Amino acid sequence: MVRVSRSEAAARTSSELGAESAEMLRLHRHCLPLDGVRGIAVLLVLCYDCLKLAPAGDPLTLGIRRLAASGWVGVDLFFVLSGYLITGVLLETRGRPGYWKSFFLRRSVRIFPLYYATLFALFCVIPCALWMWGASPATTTPFAIARADQWWYWLYVQNWLFAWQQTWPTAIPIKHFWSLAIEEQFYLVWPLVVACLSRRQLGWVCLGLSLCSVSARVCLLNMGVTPMVVFVMTITRLDGLCSGALLAIALRNPEWQRRLSRWFFPGVVVAAGGLACLDQFWPILRSETYAAYSIGHLLLAATFVLLIGAAQTLPERHPLSRVLSTRFLVLFGKYSYAIYVFHKFVYLGVMQLDWSVIPEAIRGWAIFVSAVGGSLLAAQLSWAWLERPCLSLKRYFPRPDAVPAVAVDRFIEEESQRISTSTKSIVNAPV
Repeated sequence: MVRVSRSEAAARTSSELGAESAEMLRLHRHCLPLDGVRGIAVLLVLCYDCLKLAPAGDPLTLGIRRLAASGWVGVDLFFVLSGYLITGVLLETRGRPGYWKSFFLRRSVRIFPLYYATLFALFCVIPCALWMWGASPATTTPFAIARADQWWYWLYVQNWLFAWQQTWPTAIPIKHFWSLAIEEQFYLVWPLVVACLSRRQLGWVCLGLSLCSVSARVCLLNMGVTPMVVFVMTITRLDGLCSGALLAIALRNPEWQRRLSRWFFPGVVVAAGGLACLDQFWPILRSETYAAYSIGHLLLAATFVLLIGAAQTLPERHPLSRVLSTRFLVLFGKYSYAIYVFHKFVYLGVMQLDWSVIPEAIRGWAIFVSAVGGSLLAAQLSWAWLERPCLSLKRYFPRPDAVPAVAVDRFIEEESQRISTSTKSIVNAPV
C-alpha cells in the first residue's frame, strides 16, 4: 500500500481546489472560441443559401457542393449554442433579485431592435416607398402578399404559420425567420422552467423533451406529414436547444466537468467522422430526408455539444482553440445575428446583377464572395448604427450576478484563503 505524506496530500488538494475554482471562473468569462463556433454556424448557413457551384466532375467541386448542401446544419448548431448560453446565464442568475427583469430586458435590446427594424422596413417603409414612386404591380405585389401575414412575424410565431400552410413563403426572402421564432419562444418559456426546477430535475426535463422531440418527428414523418412541417415546429426542434441546456448544467457541476472535459475533443472528432461515414449510406446530412429529419437532428446536436464543450474547456494553446479563435471565425461570429438576418436579401440583390461576363467555372464563387461580403458589410453597418447603441442600454439593467472588478479581486483572495485553510486542515489532521 502506497503511503502519501501530509505535505503531498496538501499540495495535491490545493492544486485540485485551485483548478476547480479556475474552471468555474472560466465559465463566467467571455469565451473567444465560442465566437468561432458561432462563426462556423453562420458560414455553414451562408454556404447552404449562397454557394451554388456549376456541376463538375472533379472531386474538389463535388466535395464543396456536398459541403454546401449540408450547410443547413448551421441552424442546428445555432440552436445548441443558444440552449447552452441561455441556460448558463439563467443558472448563474436564478434566485437573485432582478432575475426576470434582467434576462428579458437584456435579451430584448440584443434581439428586438434589428428584428423589428427589419420587419418595419419590409412591411411599412418599402411598400410605402414603392407606392409613392409608382412602382409596377410586379414589384409591389410580393410585398402586398407578405403583408397579409405580417402579424405572425410581429408576434414571433411565423414558424407555426409555415407549418400550417405546409409551404415556405416565396413572396420575399424571409423564410429563414422561422428559426428566430423558435429561439424567441424558447427564451419566453425557459426562464420559468429553470427558475422552478433543481439542476437534477432540469437535466431530466432536458432529456425528456429531447426524446419527445425525436419521437414527435418520427411519428409525424411516418404519418406522411410534409417534412418541412416537421422541420419548423417548435415541439419538433427542442432536442437541439435542450442538448445545449444539458451541457450548461453538466459544466456547472465540478465533478461532471472534470469527467467530461477530457473527452470533448476526441469525442467531436469521432462524432464528426461518424456522421460523414453514416451519410454515405444513410443521407443524414442532406436536407428534407427522413434520415436527417428523424434521428439526424439529435445526432447533430450530440456532435455540436461535444464541439461547444471542447471550445469552452480546452486550454488556449490547444490547436482547436487556436482555430476557433482565429480572427476570421471570430469576426463572423461577432456579426452572426445580423448576417443571418440580412444574407438572403443581399443574395437576392446580388443575383439581380449581370454575371454573364464572369466565366461559368468561377461564377458561383464570385456570387458567393459578393453575397458573403455584402452580408458582412450590412451586418457591420447594423452593428455600428443600431445594435451597439441599443446594447449600451444593458448598463441600466446588469446581470444580477455581475460584480465590479474590486469584488472579483476580493473573491479570488477569498478563494486563496479557503485553499490555504483546507491545506492547513489536511496537514494538521491526525493520521
